[in-house]
Parts: sequence; structure tokens; C-alpha cells
Amino acid sequence: MKEQLKQFIINTFMFGEGAVEDDENLFDASIIDSLGLLKLLAFIEEKLKISVDMADVTMENFSTINKMVKALETKIKK
Repeated sequence: MKEQLKQFIINTFMFGEGAVEDDENLFDASIIDSLGLLKLLAFIEEKLKISVDMADVTMENFSTINKMVKALETKIKK
């Protein structure tokens, strides 16, 4: 899951160039903005088949790849 998220972020928001660290704040680094977050959520629901409640979409859960993976793993276990 982590690699799928990372590749989607690099390909979609960084035009396939560069790298992103697992603990890098994607918003502070201007990699993702609010519109980008919606694209990311659509990817998670469509490709990863994980339903995300909007109440769970917080900076605490979605600011880094590691935080996303942790938040999404709790959804899978439910």
C-alpha cells in the first residue's frame, strides 16, 4: 500500500520526477493541496478499495505517507 501511495503521489503531483520521503509533510512541501487531497482520496477509494470517512480526513492522518498508511490500515482491520 505504501509504495502504491508513493508512486501515485510522485506520478500525479510531481509529474514522475523526484522522490518523496515517508515522513515528509506533503502539504508543507507544497506537493499536495486541497484539490490534490481529493484526487488522492479518489485514488484510495477506487484503486485501493478502501472507504475513507470524511471525518478521518485530517492533517494528522493525511499529512505524510506514513500517517496515511497507519490511518488506512485501521480502516482495513475494521
